[in-house]
Formats: sequence, C-alpha cells, structure tokens
Amino acid sequence: MAISYRKRGKNKTWDYRIFDKNKKVVASNSGFKTKREAEIEALSIEIKLMQGAIIDKNITFYGLWEKWLELTVKPLGKADTTINKHMIRGKFIKAQFEDKPAIQIKASEYQAFINKYAETNCRDNVSRMNAEIRNVIIFAKRDKLNMEDFTEGVILSGRPPKKRKEDKYIHSFKDYQKLVSYLEENLDLSTSIIPHLLLIQLKTGLRAGEVAGLTWDCILWNTSEIKTYRRYDTVRHRWSKAKTDDSIRTIPIDEVTLAVLQKLKQEQEVFIENGAIANDENMIFIDIKHNMVTNAGINKHLKQILKMLRIFPNNMTSTGLRHTYCSTMLAMGVDIWAVSKLMGHKDITEITETYGHLIKEKAEIENNKVRNVLKSLSK
Repeated sequence: MAISYRKRGKNKTWDYRIFDKNKKVVASNSGFKTKREAEIEALSIEIKLMQGAIIDKNITFYGLWEKWLELTVKPLGKADTTINKHMIRGKFIKAQFEDKPAIQIKASEYQAFINKYAETNCRDNVSRMNAEIRNVIIFAKRDKLNMEDFTEGVILSGRPPKKRKEDKYIHSFKDYQKLVSYLEENLDLSTSIIPHLLLIQLKTGLRAGEVAGLTWDCILWNTSEIKTYRRYDTVRHRWSKAKTDDSIRTIPIDEVTLAVLQKLKQEQEVFIENGAIANDENMIFIDIKHNMVTNAGINKHLKQILKMLRIFPNNMTSTGLRHTYCSTMLAMGVDIWAVSKLMGHKDITEITETYGHLIKEKAEIENNKVRNVLKSLSK
C-alpha cells in the first residue's frame, strides 16, 4: 500500500489517500489542520486495511463479499462442497452488482436481483442467498462501513423444489421394516459394503459424510452407541471436521445392529490379513472391490433396491435414509428434543419445518392426554 498527502483548498487543510497495489484509492479523508493529524489517521487506517478491515467507503459489494468469505467463512475449515456453494452465489453477486459501491445499492435494485435469482432457483436457495447477503452487510457494519441494510423488507420467491419435502423419505413404517430386513439379509462383504453402510445410516440417521467417516473406534461396544465427530469426502478422499459442534454426538443402536458390526469387523480382519483390503485408517466401510465407495455409487445401489422392493419414493438418495430415521422416531413417539439431538441439530427448528405434519399429530396426542387429565379432575 502507499499513502499520499496534499494541502488543498482555501483553508489550506490536509488530506490523505491510501492506494492498493493496483494504485486504486481504497481509503481517503480530508479537512485536517496539520499534516501530522492526517498522518496519524492514515497510518492507523493502513494498519486496519492490512489486517483485513474494509474501511474503503467505495468498496464494491462483490469486494465486500470476498472479504467476508475470506475472513469469516474460510477459517472455519468448511467442506469444499460448502465453499463451492458460496462461490456459486458469489458469481451471481458479481454478475449483478459488478463494480457498484456497496453503499450505493438500493432496496429496489436488490429486490430486482432476488427476483432474477428466483427465476432459476428454488425458494430454499433464494433464502440462502438472502441470508448470505445479510451476513455480509452485518460484517460490513461491524467494520464501521456506513451502509443501509437493503435486504430489509425484501420479498422472497423461487421455483418449486424438484422434490416435495414429503417425497424425500419413506413414510410407511412397514416399508421401513421391509428395507431394514432386506439389508440385514443381504450383507455380504465379498460382494459389496454398501448394504452395510445403508443399514447403519438407516439405523442412526447419520449424514452421508458422517457414516462414510466412521472408524472402528466410533463403535462404543459397552454402551451400544455410535459416536461421530468428523466426516469423510468419498470423492476427494479426505477428512473434514464435524459440520457443527452439535454434530459431534453419540447415537444409540440396538443389539442386532451391534451384532452386524461385530460380524463385519471379523470378516474385514480376515480380508485384511489376506491382503484383499487395505485399511490403514481403520475405517468401517471399506469395499473389497472399490476400496472407498462414492456417494454416487451408494445412491445408485439404494435406488435399485427401492425399485425392486417397490418402496416409495424409489428415487430417494441416501440422505433420505436420514430423513426416514428422523420421521420414524417422531412417529413412534420419541421426544422431539431427543430426536433433534440425535440428528445433530442445534434446535428443533429444522425438524418442525420438515416434519410439521408429524409434529401436529404428536401434539394432538399430547393434547388428548391433557384433556384426560382435566377430565379426571372433574367430579
């Protein structure tokens, strides 16, 4: 960076300008009685700029977004897939606002941007874009950038999602049992590890990356639980930390599932001894043919099973097994706060939004209990 000072105007006051490496003015001020006063402020601001502060009142909104991403998102070590989603949203921001200073964006311009984005995106994606932009504005205000929150009062719309929420999981408990039975009867490590993986996901509600990242130390044999504290990317073949602090958790499993895991461990050890499987990282779901299976392979296998068993929805991905676990626990009367904890959620908000009909059914059951109590008090 470079700083220049000038004495200007009728009153002969001093100003300063701070330039970046491209000789663009990134900060300036004027009206100082002495050069020393201008130097003190300019040097202070230069230090802040070097530390990542925004300061420049003419910064573009895309430039602001870049600083937000670099300083508040990337240090969290989020998965590449999450960062890529941010980058895709960043492209839309750049294309819409180009070099326009952030402080000049009007609410009407932002509404037009959201409407355009909604033409090709579902309501959830539009909501995520809006939330991201609001976070950028909050970030800017913390850095004392004087700008209006042009997202206030925005109307969100969007295309209907490809799948309705209720089409993302198995509704019938009978079908849930049918799938469990099929998987338990078709566990053959010499053929594929995928049925094992699908069964454990169906029995735990783990995320795809969480179940792929299970290692044998995650099985708590004495307490009949599985712990999860990290994820594994089956495409890039690398570990990442848990999605959130709440994602680090233990999940109870039944004796049948525990026995399945014990048998799998014994079989895996035989294959390792014979050199058919390499498992330096002590992973549970290592395939004899493909080593670590991919999400695409898992989803393809699952869809084939669902179609064969005539279970709806038959185009469900493995994430649907997580939803199925959650909906089943709720339907069978497990407390919503307990289910939320098992799913790795911070609170019950996501569950109530996705499974509102089940919550309503549960609430009516509880209401009837209240009515019975009140009735018993009457003589």
